[in-house]
Amino acid sequence: MDDADLVLAARTGDREALAAIYDRYADRLHDYCWSILRDPHEAADAFHDAFLAASQRLDQLRDPSKLRPWLYAIARHEALRRATARGRQQPTAEVDDVTPAGGPEVDDPYRQEEAAALVWAAAAGLAPRDRALLDLNVRQGLEGQELAEAIGVEPSHAYVLLSRLRDQVERSLGALLVARYGRRDCPDLARILEGWDGKFSPILRKRVARHADSCSTCADRRRLLASPTALLGVVPLLPAPADLKDRILGGPGCGP
Repeated sequence: MDDADLVLAARTGDREALAAIYDRYADRLHDYCWSILRDPHEAADAFHDAFLAASQRLDQLRDPSKLRPWLYAIARHEALRRATARGRQQPTAEVDDVTPAGGPEVDDPYRQEEAAALVWAAAAGLAPRDRALLDLNVRQGLEGQELAEAIGVEPSHAYVLLSRLRDQVERSLGALLVARYGRRDCPDLARILEGWDGKFSPILRKRVARHADSCSTCADRRRLLASPTALLGVVPLLPAPADLKDRILGGPGCGP
């Protein structure tokens, strides 16, 4: 059954249809909440409340075929509400606080996962709304009309927001990866980073980015690193805890 059929069936009280919706989207919605909140317990609570709210409001979905962006919109609202309420950001590592180290060569295919983890940790330093937008596109695969509906703006505005954010992230994280993995190949870059204490400050980030623009060695290195935003997609999905399904679907408030 497609999304529209599942929604129509669930509206009649079909618990199996609601369970099928859960099975189709639970892991990705939970992963999305985690990408915003960066805390497994808060992510589980946010997903729980978001899916429960969605199950109770299925009658409000005007176009059942748009279930996916509608679910992400509810999850986004709940996760950002929690991020705002707690009044802090808790990424695993900030863009300005990443251990430099010599490290392995990222063009080694066995090291791609390490590079992806570094990029994801750095991206965690983005503001929650920017991280939510980036994750929707890069890891959850929403684009165009679906992306616009999920964040509540017109498609043209969503395109502008995403384009600006991707340019910012590509340049910033590209510079970080060049700094992390390119010093051995470029004496000029090594001099720029001499005495680097691991704090990837905005000033240092700009210096490394400008250097890479004019240095063929570092420009080639940046290309070999692939798209930093693409590397975000390499990080494995964080599935919903196994006990959540029974807690959500077995609760008295679940369903239309």
